[in-house]
Amino acid sequence: MEQEHIMDFTRLRALSSLFSMLNQAARNVLIFNAQHPDFPVTSEQLEQFIPKALVYSLLWSFAGDAKLKVRSDLGDFIRSVTTIGLPSNTGAPIIDYEVSINGDWLPWSNKVPVIEVETHKVAAPDVVVPTLDTVRHESLLYTWLAEHKPIVLCGPPGSGKTMTLFSALRALPDMEVVGLNFSSATTPELLLKTFDHYCEYRKTPNGVVLAPVQIGKWLVLFCDEINLPDMDSYGTQRVISFLRQLVEHKGFYRAGDQSWVTLERIQFVGACNPPTDPGRKPLSHRFLRHVPIIYVDYPGETSLKQIYGTFSRAMLRMMPSLRGYAEPLTNAMVEFYLASQDRFTQDMQPHYVYSPREMTRWVRGICEAIRPLDTLAVEGLVRLWAHEALRLFQDRLVEESERRWTNENIDIVVAKHFPSVDHDKALARPILYSNWLSKDYMPVNRDELRDYVKARLKIFYEEELDVPLVLFDEVLEHVLRIDRIFRQPQGHLLLIGVSGAGKTTLSRFVAWMNGLSVFQIKVHNKYTSEDFDEDLRSVLRRSGCKDEKIAFILDESNVLDSGFLERMNTLLANGEVPGLFEGDEYTTLMTQCKEGAQREGLMLDSSDELYKWFTQQVMRNLHVVFTMNPSTDGLKDRAATSPALFNRCVLNWFGDWSESALFQVGKEFTIRVDLEKPNWSPPDFFPSACPLIPATPNHRDAVINACVYVHQTLHKANARLAKRGGRTMAITPRHYLDFIHHMVKLYNEKRSDLEEQQLHLNVGLNKIAETVEQVEEMQKSLAVKSQELQAKNEAANAKLKQMFKDQQEAEKKKVQSQEIQIQLAEQTVQIEEKRKRVMADLALVEPAVVDAQL
Repeated sequence: MEQEHIMDFTRLRALSSLFSMLNQAARNVLIFNAQHPDFPVTSEQLEQFIPKALVYSLLWSFAGDAKLKVRSDLGDFIRSVTTIGLPSNTGAPIIDYEVSINGDWLPWSNKVPVIEVETHKVAAPDVVVPTLDTVRHESLLYTWLAEHKPIVLCGPPGSGKTMTLFSALRALPDMEVVGLNFSSATTPELLLKTFDHYCEYRKTPNGVVLAPVQIGKWLVLFCDEINLPDMDSYGTQRVISFLRQLVEHKGFYRAGDQSWVTLERIQFVGACNPPTDPGRKPLSHRFLRHVPIIYVDYPGETSLKQIYGTFSRAMLRMMPSLRGYAEPLTNAMVEFYLASQDRFTQDMQPHYVYSPREMTRWVRGICEAIRPLDTLAVEGLVRLWAHEALRLFQDRLVEESERRWTNENIDIVVAKHFPSVDHDKALARPILYSNWLSKDYMPVNRDELRDYVKARLKIFYEEELDVPLVLFDEVLEHVLRIDRIFRQPQGHLLLIGVSGAGKTTLSRFVAWMNGLSVFQIKVHNKYTSEDFDEDLRSVLRRSGCKDEKIAFILDESNVLDSGFLERMNTLLANGEVPGLFEGDEYTTLMTQCKEGAQREGLMLDSSDELYKWFTQQVMRNLHVVFTMNPSTDGLKDRAATSPALFNRCVLNWFGDWSESALFQVGKEFTIRVDLEKPNWSPPDFFPSACPLIPATPNHRDAVINACVYVHQTLHKANARLAKRGGRTMAITPRHYLDFIHHMVKLYNEKRSDLEEQQLHLNVGLNKIAETVEQVEEMQKSLAVKSQELQAKNEAANAKLKQMFKDQQEAEKKKVQSQEIQIQLAEQTVQIEEKRKRVMADLALVEPAVVDAQL
């Protein structure tokens, strides 16, 4: 007979679980005998009790780690093969019975007490409403805790594993519980740091012993999400192997001096999601053979009605007129929760995890809103119920169709369970609640709220940061959602939306409105885990010791190391980070805590009390806002590796801006731009990109519509690229804002250019006009001058003729002189020739003359 177990079934584990349960049966007999010495258990009773105890133990040890169907199947199988007396076959499986010391089968349901919760405890986090499952699981836990065996509770998130464990452990007086939240990056160092914090090392003749500080108390380390740690390159989960060693060998070698440290009065219990969930690693068989496993499933419809019916009755006791509506309120809650859980699964989106935690938050939200009110009509109750439902179930949804489904379903559920209520009055959308306009948490009108927030925004700009915010409808809704969480104790937020959607700015604004200090880490390339620890210490000191309310805004881009998330995981789950304050820092912290506690009039002496007070203060004052981009892979990884982010935080899906938002933003940012054209008329076919466009748009509407249309085309182009397998670009509201700003800037630049050119032309025209006047004057003076000029012209002409005459005469004389020059030249030539002849003759005569002289 093959049956499906939640974790790998190992014979050794089943047998060791069986033996420890049989031990418990024997122990029960001994305890009974010790308490009733006059009439101990008789041998006949023993013969009745022990075989039935064996069947009971077999069932739980072999099928405790399986779903209810497997447990009842195993019961039927045992029924078919045994002759031991079993409960009558009335339809209830054997698993629904326990064995009394007299050997009788008693239904577990007899043990489930019907409790009434006090009104002021509805919002308390540690109230447990017993159901069939919690009662029998606690009984099993006592069995194994008494044996000091490690135990693991396995089940889907929010099924009550942690709650069951803590309520069982609190009932045992000698146990102190320390919660540790494992994540994918957890290492054995986390356990060692926790030991250092809560235990002390003592040297004894038998070696070094590690034991809790308080004598006689057991320290129970509750390891939540025990199957999250990643495997190393050798396929080993180091922290699980370390746990196995501690369980098997009861000790470890200390790294400092290599001495063996024996554990005393230290025990481990764990809780985890099924190994089939994303990010979970199967635990090694070597570890599992020591660990009994119990499967804790979501409570069924009956249990849910029992639990939340108790809360609803307690809550409506404050309003006597509404007491009769406790049952329909509970039934409506359960029906809507189960429908949503069925409709939205983790396969669709990694953050679609709907667990009973949502129901608890739902009840708490309604209770907090009702508490200060004197009267409330049933329509008011239904409206509040619907508001809390929308916040918890709709705010995380991604697609518009999913949000529409939620809206329609709320209306259907209300019509079914509250038929006599005025539905139009109770469910008129939008449903907005706030305590800004009145002292109580009341429905508000959107326009009144917008005016109020606008007025506050002006002061915010002056005091904090100069980023213009446009209060479109979605911004108002997001602001109220963030405010709602900031007012809750342990109210943490996970905002998922594209960059530039306003996650951080709106968180800062709402924090400022509520008087919270904003803290953001300043990341740089040298930023390490030590720097993060230092930042974390300062935040915890401020919120824990100085009673300062802080909004710690952490963006996923700041998470440089997986260790950051691990610390935040533990902080969100438990309000503390083990090993963060050590040595001198711990001493300083205790001193600061003492001063802080004294300021509140508390006299706390022991460091345990002080540290507990410190963690309570942190839980009350610190609100973590985690902002993420909605890239699917990143979300899946985060959901798998850091479930506390998704379990402990309220999700708000910012996503991208809607068309209406884009239109409103465009309108606001172009309000100073002159886009009016009275004589413009729209074309016959007008492609409206947004529902806010009026039937006959004016020119301004058309321009803004075009901007929205252009932004939408980018998304369409992206979708086409993605289909072809090409690279797509992230398109965010920041791009749209840049687009609008650039358009306005360009418009203004072009406008100023045109104005400059116009000025230039006007100056030119003025100059021309002046010139024309000057020309006319000049023409007048020109007429006078032209007459003078004519007279002078004539005189000049006469003079010119005279000069011409003179020139002609001079020309003649010049010709004559040239002729004379020619004659002179000829005569010169003749004279020269004659001189040559005479000289020749002289040369002939000269010797004769000389001779004659001699």
